Amino acid sequence: MQCILTALKAESDPIIKHFGLKRSNSFDFPVFEDQTKDLFLIGLGVGKRKIESRIKNFIKSGKYSYVQFINIGIAGSNKDYSEIGDLLLINKIIDESSNLSYYPDILIDHKMVEGALTTVEKVADDINSHHDSLVDMEASEIFKVCSRITPIHHIAFIKIVSDHMQFEQVKLTGNVISSLITTKLEVIKTFLENFNSLLKNDQPILSQIDLDWIHNNKRQLLLTETQTKQLTDKTKYYRLKNNKLPLPDQILIKPESKVVRKRIFTDICETLTK
Repeated sequence: MQCILTALKAESDPIIKHFGLKRSNSFDFPVFEDQTKDLFLIGLGVGKRKIESRIKNFIKSGKYSYVQFINIGIAGSNKDYSEIGDLLLINKIIDESSNLSYYPDILIDHKMVEGALTTVEKVADDINSHHDSLVDMEASEIFKVCSRITPIHHIAFIKIVSDHMQFEQVKLTGNVISSLITTKLEVIKTFLENFNSLLKNDQPILSQIDLDWIHNNKRQLLLTETQTKQLTDKTKYYRLKNNKLPLPDQILIKPESKVVRKRIFTDICETLTK
C-alpha cells in the first residue's frame, strides 16, 4: 500500500484528480483512496500538530503488512539553492526546534535532484536567511511518526519549490500551488511506480548470511543500536543493487578507540552505498 501525505488542500487536489481518488467516509479528516490500486492520500494540515493522530488513526483502521508513506508538497527555498518550480527528493531533514537530523533511505534508482530540507515551527520569510536549502513545516514530524510504523526505506519526501521566502513580493495562492504540483504529476507517478517495486520485493531483502555479517560487525565494532540500524539499511541498499555480489570483508579486529570505530564504520557504509 502507498499512502501520500499532504499538508494543503491545494497540494492534494491535483493529486486526487490525477489518480482518480475518492473521499473516504470512514474518517473525520481528509482521506482519499483507490483501493483497487492500494493508493491512499491523507490531508494532514499545516504544521506538526495533527500529523501523529491522523496517521495513527488511519493505520488503526486496517491491517497493512507493508505501507509506504510519500510526503508530497511545496517548500520554500533559499534563492541561491534552487529555482521556483524545481522538484527535489529529500535525502536529509533537519528539525530546527530540536536540531536533530533524519535521513530518508533512498533505495531506488531515480533521476530526481536530491536535496536537504529544514522543518520549522513558523513560516520562514526572507528575514530568516540562515536557511540555506529548503524549508517546510511538516517533514521531520512525518519522518518521526512514520519511521515507527514502517522501515525508513519505505518513506519518501518529494518537494516542489514554491517560493524564495519573500512573501511581501510574491503572493502564494491555492491556484499557484496546485499548478506547481500539476506540472510534476508525471514525474511523481513514475516515482510512485518505481518506489512500489520495493513493496513487491520486500520479502526478506537480506539473506541469513547477510544478517550474520551485520551481527558480526555489530559485535566486533561494538556498534550502537542506531549504528546497527544504519548498517542494516545500507546493507539492504547494497543488496538491492548487487544481488549476487558478496558483502565487504568481515571486520575481524576490535577497534582500539571510538575514533577508530567511527572511521571503520564510515568506511563500511561508504563502500555499501557506492
